[in-house]
Amino acid sequence: MFKALRRILAVFAFVAVVLGLMKQFFDWIAQSEDDNHEVFDDEHEDVK
Repeated sequence: MFKALRRILAVFAFVAVVLGLMKQFFDWIAQSEDDNHEVFDDEHEDVK
């Protein structure tokens, strides 16, 4: 019983670490000087 509970908690901890690393990675990409990874352009050209 305790082994199963420890394994479940370990899985949740592992998933939390992976999600945290993914968030940190995407934040790092968003802060890079090269804006090729932006979904939306920061500057919009006026269409006339």
